[in-house]
Amino acid sequence: MENTLYQGGDVHAMTDGERDPTALADVLRKRSSLLETLADGPLTQRDLRDELGVSRSTVYKALQELESAGLVVGCPEGYALTGLGRLAWRRHDAYLARLDRLTVADRLLASVPPDQRLPLSLFEHGTVYVSGRHAPERPLEQMEARSEVADRLRCFSPSGMPRYLGNIHERVEADRQTATLVLERPALERLGAEYDRFEAVRADPNVEFRVLDEELPFALVLFDDGELGFFAYDDGVLVGAAFSDDPDVVRWGERRFERRYERSEPA
Repeated sequence: MENTLYQGGDVHAMTDGERDPTALADVLRKRSSLLETLADGPLTQRDLRDELGVSRSTVYKALQELESAGLVVGCPEGYALTGLGRLAWRRHDAYLARLDRLTVADRLLASVPPDQRLPLSLFEHGTVYVSGRHAPERPLEQMEARSEVADRLRCFSPSGMPRYLGNIHERVEADRQTATLVLERPALERLGAEYDRFEAVRADPNVEFRVLDEELPFALVLFDDGELGFFAYDDGVLVGAAFSDDPDVVRWGERRFERRYERSEPA
C-alpha cells in the first residue's frame, strides 16, 4: 500500500516493500520523456498530452506505469514526480549523458591497445573532440588553447609537430612557460629536421627534451597541475583527444608521465 503526502509542490511517497531495480530501469527508459516534462513541476493529463504530442491513451498508460513504480503521484495540480521519481530521473539522465560521451569516445578507445588501462572517468566526465572530415585539427586546436595559458607543460608523444614546438618555443622565450617533452626517437628526429630553430630550443634551459626507444600507445599532455589532455592515434594519424580536470584522472596522467620520463634518456 502506498501513502502519499503532498505539501506545497513537493511530493513524498512511501512504499511498502522493495522495488525491482530492473523493472524500475525499464520504466525509466520507456517513460523518460514524460518524467522530463514533469521535472519543472506538476501538470495535468491534458498539459502532458500537449507537451508530448501524444494521445490521451498513451499518457494514461504511461502515468499508470509511473505511478505503479512510485515515480509519479496524483496531486491537486495534476501529476507530479515523487522524491524517488525526481532522483531516479536525474540519475537516469546523467547515465544517458555519460553513455553519449562514451559513444563519441569510441574511436579513441578503439585505437588504444587492449592492455592499456585508461580511467573511465576521462571519457565519462571529460570533454572529447574527434578529428572530423571538415575539422581535422579540432583536437589540436583545443590542446593549443590550453597550452597558451599554461605555465608548465609536460608531455609524452609518439608524434613530433614542428608548428606546435614553435608555439612552445615562443612562450618559453617570453618567460611564460616551461616544458618537458618525452618523445619517440623518430618524432624527435622529425623536429630536428623540420623546425628551423631546433638547436636554439634544445639549448634553452626551460625546455627539456627526452627520448624513448619504444612505441608510445598514445600521447598525453599535462597542463600545469590541473588538467590533462589524452590523444589517440591510428597508424600515426590523430583520431581525437579527451581533456579532463578530474583530480583522479590528472594523478593517473602524472603517474604515466613519470614512468615514461624515468625510462627515457636526455636527447
